[in-house]
Amino acid sequence: MLFAALGLTNAAWSSRIPEIRHNVGADNATWGLLGASSAVGDLVAIAVTMVLIGTTRTRKLTRVGAFLMLLSGPLLAGASAFVALGAGLVIWGFGATLLATAINTQGVSAETTYGRRMVPFFHACYSCSVLVGGLYGSASAALGVSPGLQLAISTAVFGLLLLVTANWLPDDAPQSDGSHSTLAERLRNRWVPQLRLLALLAFVASFIEGTVGQWSAIYATDTAGANAALAAGIYTAFTVAILVVRLVGDLVMQRVAVRTFLQWSLLVAGLGIATVILWPSTATVVVGFVLAGIGIGCVMPAVIRLAGQQPDVSAGEGVSMVTLGQWPGFLLASPVIGVVAGATDLRTALMLLIVCGIGGALLARKVQQTEPGQ
Repeated sequence: MLFAALGLTNAAWSSRIPEIRHNVGADNATWGLLGASSAVGDLVAIAVTMVLIGTTRTRKLTRVGAFLMLLSGPLLAGASAFVALGAGLVIWGFGATLLATAINTQGVSAETTYGRRMVPFFHACYSCSVLVGGLYGSASAALGVSPGLQLAISTAVFGLLLLVTANWLPDDAPQSDGSHSTLAERLRNRWVPQLRLLALLAFVASFIEGTVGQWSAIYATDTAGANAALAAGIYTAFTVAILVVRLVGDLVMQRVAVRTFLQWSLLVAGLGIATVILWPSTATVVVGFVLAGIGIGCVMPAVIRLAGQQPDVSAGEGVSMVTLGQWPGFLLASPVIGVVAGATDLRTALMLLIVCGIGGALLARKVQQTEPGQ
């Protein structure tokens, strides 16, 4: 439910951005600055999580993150002033990032408790709710429902569900109460080669996913000559591909070593981007970005699972390192591609994703197996 709440709320907000932007009267430059506000909240949440995780119960972090994310949604969607919207985005980013780290940690805990692979399924719930959230936002706009009211309705539904089910969440005791180790020591214990490697793989996966999200439709229209309707559907096709592979990915991971799975996944993602670049037609662009979605779909769930199973650190401490790598991947995807495309062209800029796919596959060769039989 919490993975679904995170996905639906993010998508529902994103689908109403044009109207919210009009309400506050922001031009492109001002909106860009406002958009950076959520990144500030993300960064603060990462810092807070790095400090608290391992010494604070993740159930408590989940409750705080969910409360802030759900509460800030309708408030910032209904904002009509720059300051209020900027402040709301900071709180939004903080709550969503805190929640994402906590529920990924609890996903690993649920796997341990039930002895079943669950993290990809939880991420599939997120992907599915992103699609539902987009439809929810579009339907609300078509019916004339204001963004603030729309998010207030979804907040009320998820808030009620959270009140009923919050005590069902895993409530693992902290690994350390901090009495025998300093913060510096706890952070240093996480900075081991394997977790650094997993953080780097998280960066690569997030950079690829973030780039496709921001630039696939633009590439389809400007380079491949696709019409607006097809271009708009490409990211949806990419998202559906990610959803499908998260639903079936565990069937593959049960049969192959996770190291091999990561290598081939990243190579398939690179192959999809190569297809898009080498043969830029309307058909191959769709096929290429769907291939990229199939390749990248289960990389983050696999990396999170591995990070949560590392020896000598708690699941939350391991997952926090993955979050540390994931955040700059999403943040840098759009500006880096934009700068390179401005200096050359978008087709050349997307070659960076091929480099990411091949480089990530080479890095995955160094992943140490932690699961039985692998």
